[in-house]
Amino acid sequence: MMNKYALPILAAMLIAFGSYAQKPFELGVEYIRAMGKGYNTSKAAVRGESFNNKSSYSAGITYQLASNKAYSVSRGFGLYVGFRYAFSNNLNGNSPFAGARILFSLENFEGQTNRNSLFITPWAEVGYHLIFARSFYAAPSLGYGFTKKMSKDYNSLNEDDGGRLIPSLSAGYRF
Repeated sequence: MMNKYALPILAAMLIAFGSYAQKPFELGVEYIRAMGKGYNTSKAAVRGESFNNKSSYSAGITYQLASNKAYSVSRGFGLYVGFRYAFSNNLNGNSPFAGARILFSLENFEGQTNRNSLFITPWAEVGYHLIFARSFYAAPSLGYGFTKKMSKDYNSLNEDDGGRLIPSLSAGYRF
């Protein structure tokens, strides 16, 4: 016996997939490196990006990887949203881009209290979007931003605030 909701759900899914066929969607992973005065850390992210003509919108969830090169070791999660503008009209081809993102991150510093420190990092970026075999992509980029500590605690050092050079590399699958 067929559920009475199965046909409307199937129709809605087909319409949704048909609309995404005209506007590509990418799902992948990203490696983000943040370097500043006394601050050197990296983040791994799971990201999604939706394209609309020459612009795209992205969102990602980050996890901070511990670094032995930094003055202190911290771990934490974050969330970012971003916008990119492509300098090409071809949605299915390679193109340079410029964009901006804002990252909200909660970091816990080893040896300190268990309270998370909230950081906000807006940054601008430029890069190149590459498409391989019509379904895979890679997008190296170079960005510059400013990290601002928003919490009123003493879990980190003053060097946590400041300018950051932020190279990144994302790769994944294109739907």
